[in-house]
Amino acid sequence: MTINVVVADDHPIVRYGIRRLLEEREMIQLVGEASNSSELVTLLAKAPCDILVTDFSMPGGHFKDGLFLIGYVRRYFPNIKIIVVTMLENLAILRGMLKLGVHSILSKLDEQSSIADIVCVVADGSRYIPAGLATRLHDSVVDDAEADASKLSGREVEVVRLFVSGLTISEIAFKLSRSVKTVSSQKTNAMRKLGLDRDVDLYHYATRTGIT
Repeated sequence: MTINVVVADDHPIVRYGIRRLLEEREMIQLVGEASNSSELVTLLAKAPCDILVTDFSMPGGHFKDGLFLIGYVRRYFPNIKIIVVTMLENLAILRGMLKLGVHSILSKLDEQSSIADIVCVVADGSRYIPAGLATRLHDSVVDDAEADASKLSGREVEVVRLFVSGLTISEIAFKLSRSVKTVSSQKTNAMRKLGLDRDVDLYHYATRTGIT
């Protein structure tokens, strides 16, 4: 059985590393790579793909990134199984990925030599969550910041993440194809839900919880 895989990450060296690890298995066929959401959606529309190995934060492209992009892929390419490789540690966002139907979440901080094995596990229809993350998701008491984060909508999370990355409200509106008024309201609503009054507090919150 051949497993067709697409790799998406905005860092060429990350794609190279994943490609080398996947090439160790004869049954895994890398059918393409993408560096942003536009390249990814175009590739998925024309290439046979069983597994998508993708970063969570991947700026650029018309289909955004993060939870929005994952939701888009799940909606328009429902047969493709998704493995997310990310630096994020915020439990609320990780839970959001799983709710959208992601089959595996791997940390870029962990050893990735077993990624080919994980691709095979996911291709067989199983979900793979590393033991450490599974324990945190199941047993840990979510702290107040993470509990607050779970109150945010996916659109609010995207606005907060882009804002703390340095983009202005106008730049975010252009990137997300929303009006300036809508983006401003989503930022204001997010800060209200989080109990934050100042932009500097939003920066600190995002750094602490991993929404960056």
